[in-house]
Amino acid sequence: MEKAIVIGGSIAGKLAAKALSHSFRQVIILEAGEKWEEKAPRKRVPQSYHPHVLLKGGEEAIEKLFPHFFNQLIEDGSIINNFTRDLKWHHFGSWKKRFSGELEMIQQSRPMLEWHLQHRIDQIPNITTDYETKVEQLLLDHQCNKISGVRVRSLKTGREKEILANVVIDASGFGSKSVEWLKSYDIEVKEEKVWIKLFYATRFFRLKNQNRPDWCNLLISPSFPENPYGAYIQMIEGNRFSITFSGYANESAPRTTEEFFSYAQKLPVPDVLHFLEQVEPISEIKIHTIPYQVRRRFDLATLPEGFLVVGDAHCRFDPVFGQGISVAAMEALELQRYFGNFAYPNKRFTKILHKRFSTFIATPWDMAITEAFRHPDITGEKPFIQPIKQWYSKKVYQLSASDPEIYLKLVRVMNLIRPPLHLFHPKVGFGILTNWKKRTNSKKSARSEN
Repeated sequence: MEKAIVIGGSIAGKLAAKALSHSFRQVIILEAGEKWEEKAPRKRVPQSYHPHVLLKGGEEAIEKLFPHFFNQLIEDGSIINNFTRDLKWHHFGSWKKRFSGELEMIQQSRPMLEWHLQHRIDQIPNITTDYETKVEQLLLDHQCNKISGVRVRSLKTGREKEILANVVIDASGFGSKSVEWLKSYDIEVKEEKVWIKLFYATRFFRLKNQNRPDWCNLLISPSFPENPYGAYIQMIEGNRFSITFSGYANESAPRTTEEFFSYAQKLPVPDVLHFLEQVEPISEIKIHTIPYQVRRRFDLATLPEGFLVVGDAHCRFDPVFGQGISVAAMEALELQRYFGNFAYPNKRFTKILHKRFSTFIATPWDMAITEAFRHPDITGEKPFIQPIKQWYSKKVYQLSASDPEIYLKLVRVMNLIRPPLHLFHPKVGFGILTNWKKRTNSKKSARSEN
């Protein structure tokens, strides 16, 4: 095929462009921001300052798109860690038992990850990037109900022009205009929104001495409604640590050093507060807010052939769960597989691919909203069986704290390498039943003693 356009030079956009480069003679990335060449947060991408987790499913997808990619990251200082050994995780009132498990992962700051992706993209001859270029409208061939290109405006000169293409992919992120563009052609796309009203507050630190902790990451997960506060400490390249606090439903974000310490005191365990006493700040506090998470149902809409939506433009997850980059990587790998298998793609490939993307989105979306709806002030359209899901998932989280086998099953699903049915293994069900009987018997014993 001749030409493909990718709207947005985001991580999702870079991954999609690489996927298409095998099947299209020319791939053009249209990026509204300026050219970016440093390992530093990009302008127009406020989430660059905050921690990003690359789940194993996403890591494996990126490695298939860019062979030997992670060797380069490790050489540049990425941190290798074992998920179940090097993560200290407190959830629903308990610390997870730590042990060496099967998942070896790497971590780094988002700017470092994105810089390496851009470096690899720049080496692919049939991919070009037009910077400071904003897409204003989709161009449609109404007779065939097919995409024909886009109309763009240069942010440097103000001039507009049309760029024709066989395929257009929107990877422009949470602020995507796809729903509006399609509506102008009388095409409706349903949106599922959950109003989390989340804030992120992140600051970078260095240790005052060389006494490194015995973990790479420390996570205090909110456990609604008992504990609405969250914290995440991540070790990244350059012997730095990021400390991030999160709060839902319009919770006030800490903006000063004093408020940062005060927020740590609200947590159910003192570990973050103790760590703050061992480090010194090397950055300002950066605040990022997310009003809602949204899933746009392109899989259910009748879209013009040749128009696809990936990444946050398709589904914006609650970033506390760290799912976005990994899902975008899996979508890109599916693009590469599909176009690689079909020299002349099925006329309905837009519908086929959006349905496949929907299967990648379903598990992380469901896990995120199941936890979000435990908060009494978070609103949205709740599935009918939500209470059952919440009951079961809470039991799994609680049992995983002391049972390594159940913890590994949970970790596999969280990392998008196994489907949710993995958590309905007889071992998990037996553990839940046994635990329920123990609690029932202890309650009976307590009543009889009284």
